[in-house]
Amino acid sequence: MGKSINHMMVAVLTLLAAFAGESAAAGPPVATVSAEQLADGAVTYRAIAPNSIANSKILDGAVSDAKLGFGAVTTPKIADGAVTDAKITGPIAGTKLGRHGHDAADIVQGTIDIARLPVGTGPEMVAAGNHTHPGLKKPANVIVVARSGGDFTNPLEALNAISDASADNPYLVKIMPGIYDLGLATLVMKEYVDIEGSGETTTRLRGSGGSAGVVAGASQAELRNLTVEAGGVDGEVVGIFNGNASPRLSHLAVEVHGEKSSFGIYNMMAAPRLSDVIVSVTGSDTTFGIFNLHSSPEIRNATVTAGNGIYTASSGTVLLEGSAITGSILTIYNDSGTTTRIANTRLAGGRIANNGLLSCAGVYDDTFLPVSCP
Repeated sequence: MGKSINHMMVAVLTLLAAFAGESAAAGPPVATVSAEQLADGAVTYRAIAPNSIANSKILDGAVSDAKLGFGAVTTPKIADGAVTDAKITGPIAGTKLGRHGHDAADIVQGTIDIARLPVGTGPEMVAAGNHTHPGLKKPANVIVVARSGGDFTNPLEALNAISDASADNPYLVKIMPGIYDLGLATLVMKEYVDIEGSGETTTRLRGSGGSAGVVAGASQAELRNLTVEAGGVDGEVVGIFNGNASPRLSHLAVEVHGEKSSFGIYNMMAAPRLSDVIVSVTGSDTTFGIFNLHSSPEIRNATVTAGNGIYTASSGTVLLEGSAITGSILTIYNDSGTTTRIANTRLAGGRIANNGLLSCAGVYDDTFLPVSCP
């Protein structure tokens, strides 16, 4: 029996030893340590074995700015490619970026240093702020009137802006295509200032200036390459009025319509020179194409249509060459004390009335039959 007890004790001790060995091999039981159970500073850098904290052990957002010391995350601690676009929120200041390039579409505001621009005058280069373009310089003493992009939008303002025109300092007012309505105002020409339109069919001066005219002429000046249109219902209507002035009028169209007396070109104590002028005057009362009072105009290559074509009164000498005059009442009226000389001109419609000195050479009617001056 004593021997049996000994065998039993050995067996128990063997079992206990085996259990103790298994327990020792299994190690202590595993427990979870939360952040609240760790005192501030308890886990130091030295207490963490190298590479023991993997990304999978850090919850998203667990490492906040407040938990990182100033300068703790240095460049060597950031793996290449670890900072992706998805991990960057908000703008990044240019000062935090190294040397880099941008496409034009990337630049939405701000300025570019001139050192970054190819400055010069060649192709694909940017001109400097103090550059000059000799070929694009505006000519001196040229004022442009245009509906947009010119110096003025109204020819009245352009003329009013000139105060120093002279024989040694002449001006040109260039009127670009368009209709310029002057209303009741008169465009008064100035000496040594030419007014040039862009063509009779493209530049039109329109107004109802009455007896003062839509345009008033001036000596030592020319009006050319445009149309003057006058209209009105009260009083006389005048397209161009030359009072004691002798302008050049060339490549013009003058269109006048009035309910009372209407005049295409009215010359008073004037000696204008007209060439390549088309005058058309209509109305319910007496109409005059070119009316001369104490005046001596030279008229060449003119086409005149009115109740009375060329009407000269009181005194003066009219020279008419290479023209076509149509008058429903009179083609030519030559008053006492006046002289009219006509050459190579067609007279159609009305008759010739002559009380002064009239001479004709190569004058014919609308059927191209010769016309004798009375």
